[in-house]
Amino acid sequence: MRFRTGMHFLALALLTWVLSCGAQPDTPRLQAVSPESTAFGTPERLLLSGSFAPDVAVDLGSEAPPSLENRFEVRIGSERAYAVRFRSRDALEATAPATLPPGRHDVTVTDAQGRASTLSGAFEVIDRGVHRLVFVTSMRAARPGEWTEPIRIELRDLSGQPAPTATPRVLRVISDSESGRFARLGQGEEAQRELEVTLAPGESGVDLRYRDTTPGYHTLESSCHELPPIAQTVAVGRLGPPTAVRFTRVPTSPLVAGEPVALTVDVLDSSGGPASLPATGIQLTLRTNSPAGGLAVSESDPSHPALTLVLQGSQGRLPLLYKDTRSAAEVWLSASGFNRDTYGALSPHTVSLAVRPGATQRFEVLRTGTGPLQAGVPERFILTSLDAWNNRTPYTGTVRLDTSPPDPGFSPGDVELEVGMAAFNAEFSRVQRVSVVAEDPHAANVRGATPELTIQAGPPTHLAVSPVVGPQLAGEAFLLTLEALDRFGNRADTPLSVTLSASGVPEGALSPTTSGTFTGAITFPVMLTAAVEETRINLVEGTVSEPGALRTTTGGFAVLPGATQRFVVEDTPGAQTAGVPFRVRIRAVDTYGNTTRDVHELELDAQGVHAHQFSPARYTGFQGQADVELTVLLALSSTRLSVVSGNAKGQQPGTFAVNPGAVARFQPQVPPCITASDRWKLTLQAVDNWNNAVTSYVGTARLALSPFGPLSPSTTPPFTGGTVTLPNVTLNDVAGREPQSCLELIITDSADARKTVSQCLNLQLSCPKRQ
Repeated sequence: MRFRTGMHFLALALLTWVLSCGAQPDTPRLQAVSPESTAFGTPERLLLSGSFAPDVAVDLGSEAPPSLENRFEVRIGSERAYAVRFRSRDALEATAPATLPPGRHDVTVTDAQGRASTLSGAFEVIDRGVHRLVFVTSMRAARPGEWTEPIRIELRDLSGQPAPTATPRVLRVISDSESGRFARLGQGEEAQRELEVTLAPGESGVDLRYRDTTPGYHTLESSCHELPPIAQTVAVGRLGPPTAVRFTRVPTSPLVAGEPVALTVDVLDSSGGPASLPATGIQLTLRTNSPAGGLAVSESDPSHPALTLVLQGSQGRLPLLYKDTRSAAEVWLSASGFNRDTYGALSPHTVSLAVRPGATQRFEVLRTGTGPLQAGVPERFILTSLDAWNNRTPYTGTVRLDTSPPDPGFSPGDVELEVGMAAFNAEFSRVQRVSVVAEDPHAANVRGATPELTIQAGPPTHLAVSPVVGPQLAGEAFLLTLEALDRFGNRADTPLSVTLSASGVPEGALSPTTSGTFTGAITFPVMLTAAVEETRINLVEGTVSEPGALRTTTGGFAVLPGATQRFVVEDTPGAQTAGVPFRVRIRAVDTYGNTTRDVHELELDAQGVHAHQFSPARYTGFQGQADVELTVLLALSSTRLSVVSGNAKGQQPGTFAVNPGAVARFQPQVPPCITASDRWKLTLQAVDNWNNAVTSYVGTARLALSPFGPLSPSTTPPFTGGTVTLPNVTLNDVAGREPQSCLELIITDSADARKTVSQCLNLQLSCPKRQ
């Protein structure tokens, strides 16, 4: 009794100490969680590190010593951990539930007084991810109308391990047999045509059974959202000896070219149900008559037009993949079998399939012609829509058309396809290498193009000539560029020849008069030798006698004369009169006879005439052309005018005569010495003012002597040819009056006293004898 009282006293003392020391226990403090992560669906034992003050439990009615109570609560995210255990003031243990959803979760520790410590994101649940469905059980045989043994369907991760789902997933199972039924294992015998099971988070699969009253190979298919569907074959029947092979799964709709389609070949007994395969197996041969078709057992296998393989064990159904890349209304597939045990052939089977084109992948643009393409000349093209295997697709709609590189004048811009084909005429405007491009306006990657086409220029529609920068100089060539262009401005490839003419220019003053044959363009020198104030060069396709429709002309320009090369002196018509001015036209010309514009100082001359008998001898300020008044004082039968200025010369082509002027006086010829008794000869010649003999004079002249008397004869006979000679002239009344060195002889025209002249006579007593 005293012992128990002592024990109570010790307990009370201990309690008093605890209460005094821990009247205000520390708030729990969570510092770390280990491990920091776990896979979804797996419970994980955790170690929580930190500072944790426990509660002291004392039973005053018991002799048991005081104890430290574990009254901590641990929550991970929104869920409560279980199996929490106090290990020490520094550590707790707890188990994370398998139902924690994937992701990072806060971990919170709460003590008995409700004080809590939270470590944010301290624990992560990793979802391994569900990648596929699998039938865990292999193909099974079943008797008609009886349940099979359990069949399990599971979710698997990437490594093939069972993967619990993190979210509810709906699993569906169906059979290709109309009489097939399913039931979930453990949920009675309720049979369903289609079984739908919802897997809760944390579940990874379901167990079910299958029953069918129809003999044969039946395919069970299971699917789940976002996972590839799976299939499992179940043989239902009595499994008799094999008698035939049959295609039991054939698509009812046409195949798509290039896309594999699932087929099934079954080995059947005489009842039409699954056959029991011999130990040595059935040799199965499969063929297609399509040159573009191929058979394969799985997607990873290469396709072959013929397959031979052996079915053994329970493999009485062969799933196949058939792929054809050529569209066709009918493709035949055949299956034949050979019993390797009995060496007997099984009844073969043949089916037909239709193959339609795949989706439109590209366009084919083909040119129908073979000749050269010309700008502006329509060209026929065929446009076809094709799938990836070059089958024509039934594309119907608008297709955009363009060229690469761009052609601004290309047409049409689009074309309407009907059932995958259309024909159109295209026109080009630019000379280049180009491809015609077709493009689906709704799918930029669906396009097609022709090989590069060479576009040549179209037929010429007009001529273009370079401008002539004026003025030009006569006789100096300038370059002219002529182009034959199509309607788009491209240089044409058609050979042409052009005739040239110049308005207002004399014939022969333009060269050349034809361009010669050229293609596209030609640059050639042109020369005009006639100076004109304004002209233009006309260019016409063809010849003068056969002009074409193409023509052009340059702008107007002037042609200036060249430098002075010579002078043209016009002939003087008829004879002129000495001392009477007459007009002569002088022109300065270039090499081609154009009147020049140079200013000259002319030196003039007359053939056979001394300078003092000709005027003017100089003419200053001469330019181009002038009428010059000339005077020649010398009468002569033939002369011509010449002109000089620097190196340029000119003279009259013909000659002209200069006649003497009117009789102005007489020119006597007397002896140098006479005596009073001499009979001497007197010759008179009628002359003009410049001493030119006037041969036309036929008058008479009176003779007188001054200061003495008359002489004999006193009157001359008529002149002949402007001349008269008196052979015996005597002087009267002069004897005794010698010597006289200048006895004046006066000669006067009988008709005009104004025409008189005097001549000294040397009268001496004697005269020297003449030799």
